[in-house]
Amino acid sequence: MSETAVGKTGVRLRAMEFASRKLSLQKSASLSREGKEIEADKPDIGDIGVNVQVGGKTPWRFLSFLLMVMLPFAASLLYFTLFASDQYTAEARFAVRSLADDGSGENVDAGILKMRSATQDAYVVTSFIHSTEILSRIRAYLDYRSIFTLNDADYFSRFDNTESGEKFLTYWRKMVSAYIDGPSGIVTLQVNSFRPEDSVKLVDAILKESEKLINEMSVRTRNDILKQAQQEVDRTGRIYLDALAAVNRMQRQSEFLSPQMQAQEKGQLLTGLLAQKLEIENRLFTMKQSEVVDSPTYRQLELARKVIDGQIAKLRDELTGPEDASMVHSLEQFSQLETDRLIAEKLYEAARHNYDTALNESMRKALYLIVFVKPSMPEEALYPRRIMAPALIFLGLIVLWATLSLAWASVEDHRL
Repeated sequence: MSETAVGKTGVRLRAMEFASRKLSLQKSASLSREGKEIEADKPDIGDIGVNVQVGGKTPWRFLSFLLMVMLPFAASLLYFTLFASDQYTAEARFAVRSLADDGSGENVDAGILKMRSATQDAYVVTSFIHSTEILSRIRAYLDYRSIFTLNDADYFSRFDNTESGEKFLTYWRKMVSAYIDGPSGIVTLQVNSFRPEDSVKLVDAILKESEKLINEMSVRTRNDILKQAQQEVDRTGRIYLDALAAVNRMQRQSEFLSPQMQAQEKGQLLTGLLAQKLEIENRLFTMKQSEVVDSPTYRQLELARKVIDGQIAKLRDELTGPEDASMVHSLEQFSQLETDRLIAEKLYEAARHNYDTALNESMRKALYLIVFVKPSMPEEALYPRRIMAPALIFLGLIVLWATLSLAWASVEDHRL
């Protein structure tokens, strides 16, 4: 064989060796890609926790789902289905109303009254229903604790009679609800208990005490409004009586029923005497001119004039004599007392008018509790919600578990 042939054979061997190595590398790359695809197709052990993890790791997410969701849900479902006691609901509806002037039109009689909603006072009633005050009032004739501590009721629904009054108030607010419809002011009262007749008894007792409260509020409002007005009437009445008594004393002391009339009569009498005196003096002057002064008639006229002068002097002394005994002084005293009496009378009349106005105002502010839906005996238990309650619990547990799982996954991602 020649050297050229040997060279060609060597080249072929090296080419075959190179091709063999290339094929080997391609097979290795293909196997590596297939291995990665198989690794990628493996199930994620972190999903819900339903798939089984490899390598002997504990499925914490699956266990947490069982403990936090399924187990509490099963317990709640078992409780509400088999053990939860029936609760019967009695309902009543009422409204708090007050009297008010009818201002619907100018031509309407002002004395006409109508009922209006007293929403603010309705809030007072609802607050009273949820307070210890109503419990202390009901306690006098109804053992309300025994209603909620029945042995027939399940442990979680009934109240432990050994607990304090504050704990019972919290339990009371859970079993008794009262809410107001804002626009209409209607109060809806609902009471839950373990027996139908107990629910009706409690509603009747609450309505009774609420009506008493409204009446007490009305009476107190009326008393507060009328108190000051009545005090003013009493004060001005005493002033008027004192002024009237002073006028009566003046009349008794002066022996005049009316000094003004007495002075007027004496003035008329004095005027008459002066007229008689003038007439007598005219006759005397005429007789002097006739020179018959020695006649008996002249002497009689002179005597009559002297008598009239004495009467005039006496009347003038009575009218304008010494200060303590004159008619003018009596008139001044009487006028002052009469003026005081008239002022006191006007003040008393004004006080009486204010009292009547206050009385009308208190009537307008009077409150009335009107029950238009009375409680009836419930025929079936509305609570507990044996299907809805477990369903809501399950949804709540799912949300809680999902939130905690996402939070834990976020923490784990930050660790890597």
